[in-house]
Amino acid sequence: MTEKVERIVVGVDGSECSLAALRWAKDFVASRGGTVVLVTAWHWPLSYGTPIAYEGFDPEADAGRVLDGAARTLDLPDDLVERVVAQGPPGCVLVDAAKGAALLVVGTRGHGNLAGALLGSTSNYCAHHAPCPVVIVR
Repeated sequence: MTEKVERIVVGVDGSECSLAALRWAKDFVASRGGTVVLVTAWHWPLSYGTPIAYEGFDPEADAGRVLDGAARTLDLPDDLVERVVAQGPPGCVLVDAAKGAALLVVGTRGHGNLAGALLGSTSNYCAHHAPCPVVIVR
């Protein structure tokens, strides 16, 4: 009998790293069951600490389109996929979304002194602060 996993939270930002995390989560859910919660964070660009408003620029809507594209690649029934678009730092948004989840899945760009060898700042934050197990996909 396979164990049913309640919620799998996946950080998505449209990068190849996050798409690798999405593919991993899709395979995991296909084998174990459960639902997938796609999460992305957005913020207004700043200049000297002040938000910059660009005409026609809507970062929240752009983030929603990224999640819509990610949901289409999952090829799962709509009732098994939830989308969360939240304003704030990515690590904080993901950790908050992971409350009550069975697993948090994130990709990593791995930039650091040895580019490609270290965790990225968001995946590192999630590994240290998430309220559930974290899978970091490279």
